[in-house]
Amino acid sequence: MIMKTAIYIDNELFKEAETFSHVAEMSRSKLYCTAISEYLQNHMPDMITEKLNSYYGNRDSQLDDDLKAAAYRSFARDDW
Repeated sequence: MIMKTAIYIDNELFKEAETFSHVAEMSRSKLYCTAISEYLQNHMPDMITEKLNSYYGNRDSQLDDDLKAAAYRSFARDDW
């Protein structure tokens, strides 16, 4: 499905985008879709990390002693 949308951008940014799209032989829509996609790929991991840090940041991350002992016993049996 394709959605049509309207956006407001600064005139200078619009002119730069127009120039780039002509030089790159790509439609304005393709340029904007590519830019949004790359932005999301670059920033989504940061957002996820931030949310995880805010959730787990104040929690105790220590394993209880029984679980820690079971993990050590499990590792001792593995060939490294």
